[in-house]
Amino acid sequence: MAHSDFSISITDKAVDVRYTPSVTDPRGKLFGFIFTAIVLVALACAVLFLPGKHGDPSMWHDLANAPASSSGVLIPVAGLTLFIGLFGWQGFRYARAAWPSDETFHCDRESIAISRIPWLNFSNRVWRTYTYPLTEVSAIRFAVIASAKGRQIWGLRFRAHGRRWALPGLEAPEAKTILTGLKALGADVLDDPKLDKRIKQTLEMRFGDTSWMDSSWMDPNKQ
Repeated sequence: MAHSDFSISITDKAVDVRYTPSVTDPRGKLFGFIFTAIVLVALACAVLFLPGKHGDPSMWHDLANAPASSSGVLIPVAGLTLFIGLFGWQGFRYARAAWPSDETFHCDRESIAISRIPWLNFSNRVWRTYTYPLTEVSAIRFAVIASAKGRQIWGLRFRAHGRRWALPGLEAPEAKTILTGLKALGADVLDDPKLDKRIKQTLEMRFGDTSWMDSSWMDPNKQ
């Protein structure tokens, strides 16, 4: 995460977060889409055309030599479609978090408003806004949004009117600041006893030894 992509403002009346990854990487979403699509195509080709471990014929060979309406065609095609579909869903889910859209988040004592650019809008010009009463927003927390090959993408997660939402790209120190501000406004913020440990680990990665620091810099009332 580029910290310059985030703008965080917290007062006793509202919490505002603006996330603009397109400023530092304007073609990031397009790259993520193309990369994920290429991986899916490569995976499908590998499953179809590569021979088995012990020199067995490839799936394509078996399909080409089986009657079109036989189980030797229908079952492998159904299995391949299901496999690629599940892998594609996971892949694009990760891509949406790894190469996110611009987004704004506003919370006051009455409501939460989320504005974001649709992920497939690569021109980054169309915004959609969703507003929910604060009483309909629940379980706000800092959590893993997506993961792949050992890499985890963290951010804020919550539910609003039965829908799951996520603000990706945040790290623990910034998340703690935002969560503290949201809790002061009366939002349903879940307690996380492990968050302070994650903050310490993040700060050590950024600055090295953090024993000289205290936690007062994370208090939004002191900023």
